[in-house]
Amino acid sequence: MSFVKKFLAIYRIDWKMLKRDPMLVYSIIITIILLFVVRYFKDRLGVLYPPAAIFSIIFIPLIFGMIPGFMMANEKEEKTIEALQVIPISSEAFLTYRLLWASAVTGILTGLAPKILDITVPWKGLLALMALFIIEVWTYALLITDFSETRMQALTVSKVAGWLLILPPAIKFIVIARNISTDWSKFTAFLPTYWIHRLFEGIPFNDYGDFWPGLAVHLAWLVPLVVLFKKRVL
Repeated sequence: MSFVKKFLAIYRIDWKMLKRDPMLVYSIIITIILLFVVRYFKDRLGVLYPPAAIFSIIFIPLIFGMIPGFMMANEKEEKTIEALQVIPISSEAFLTYRLLWASAVTGILTGLAPKILDITVPWKGLLALMALFIIEVWTYALLITDFSETRMQALTVSKVAGWLLILPPAIKFIVIARNISTDWSKFTAFLPTYWIHRLFEGIPFNDYGDFWPGLAVHLAWLVPLVVLFKKRVL
């Protein structure tokens, strides 16, 4: 079977699932509404607006990592993912296809987010954010897929992982809001999302020094999850 036919075979499965439950459309709408809501409170938030903006932007890769994560968990429960082994298709090719559309939507919404939030982010900063966000899409999707066997388990894993990943920006928001002298968010530096607000803080000063350690932390999460997917899933 040709490379294109392999992907089309999986696409037909995706299309049937999306027709039954158009999560993608709903998720895009919800994400855009969230950004506009945060923008509405810009003048009222004052100095709290930058961390609030970061907090809202971080939801983009989480939302669009959750969707393919749930789709793959559903395939594991219904045993349809096992049928892919007879196509055959490699684990890397399957993940690339499954997460390609989520990565593309994340990239587009990341580019639109600064305009909606009325903040200035240069192209260099946008590209850096997009690169890290796309890795976060893969990371969140694989956390759900690797550690759940059913849709109910996927829901539990997504909640636990989601709360964990929003912890750094949430702590940063509290530190600024309470004017706390110690930045307690630094103790979450092992989490990928910590480096998003670090990068975001440096962008106005054309300082991208935190991108590379952030990239290293993101990959330190992603690579083991990909290996685990190949061993336990496909």
